Amino acid sequence: ELAVASEAAFGLLGAAARAAMPYMQTALAERATIDLKPFAADARAKISAAMAELRKNDGGVKVDAAITGVRLAGIAWDSKTLRIIAEANGSINVAVSQLPGL
Repeated sequence: ELAVASEAAFGLLGAAARAAMPYMQTALAERATIDLKPFAADARAKISAAMAELRKNDGGVKVDAAITGVRLAGIAWDSKTLRIIAEANGSINVAVSQLPGL
C-alpha cells in the first residue's frame, strides 16, 4: 500500500503517484466491489426506528407497522457523498376503536 500525504515531502514519488492516479481510478472503477450488507442492515435499523415512531395506541387509534424486507434500489454519488437508496416492504395496520366527539 502506498499513501502519498504530502507532495512536498515525497517530491518525485508524489509526482509519480499523481501520474499513476488516473490508472488507479480506472482500475478501481472496473474492479472494486463494495459489500452493501452493512448498509442494508443500517437502513433496516433506521427504517425500523422510524416505524417505531408510528406505532402508538392512544385516543382510540392503534397503529402497528412492520418491515418485512429491505432491498437496494439504487446508488448515487458525488464528489463527497455516496448515497445508498433502499426500498422497504412491510405493512401498516390502523385500528380505530373510538371516534372523537364532533
